[in-house]
Amino acid sequence: MESCCRSCMPCLNRLWNAIWPDIRYPTIHNHDHVIANPAAHPAEIRTVSGDIRVPSPKKRPVQLYAALFDFVARSEDELTVKEGDRLSVIEKRGEYVLAKKLTGSLESGLVPANYVALLQDEFAKHKWYYGNINRMKAEKLLLAPQNKDGSFLVRISESHSDEYTVSVRSEGKVYHFRIQRSTIGAYFISDKISFATLGELISYYQKNHHSLGVLLQEPCAQQRRL
Repeated sequence: MESCCRSCMPCLNRLWNAIWPDIRYPTIHNHDHVIANPAAHPAEIRTVSGDIRVPSPKKRPVQLYAALFDFVARSEDELTVKEGDRLSVIEKRGEYVLAKKLTGSLESGLVPANYVALLQDEFAKHKWYYGNINRMKAEKLLLAPQNKDGSFLVRISESHSDEYTVSVRSEGKVYHFRIQRSTIGAYFISDKISFATLGELISYYQKNHHSLGVLLQEPCAQQRRL
């Protein structure tokens, strides 16, 4: 039919080309030139016996977390944990994480995100350490009724992941002070004095609040309803 139409009405070649496009496949002159096949299977491994097996993808290493505080489940979706429980975090869900216990019952459920911390995090043992929360979240926590002037927390800096920020409630407002690192790894807020550890820095300003201008009194109180 195509050849008949083209020979009888050559003036309509543009129409015939649209209906029967002239598909040409590339000719490979060099055996080193390979055209990718989108339907190709993943890399295969041929075993000694001749079987062909597709290698399984590498599994991500499980990150070990620890519960920082006791938490009592309030619904079937939540998970009751005790301070020090070892957990693996499956995924984040807003202000919660879906966690699984690694000992005992091996149950899983939702736990407030600021109730857990990476076990490798050296500061997780401190009640004032809140890890990776942003400025807005820090202010919301510190201005909650459970807290008062002098309440504070330490969090990872939003702009510099290797530095920290201490957020302090004073006179009904929240102030933020950047904790920097020196070239030798010391911690400091003011370049006039530095500390070997973050814990030493916090202890110093708890005892010498005039140096900072605000009082660091008690760690931010944990809240059940986030």
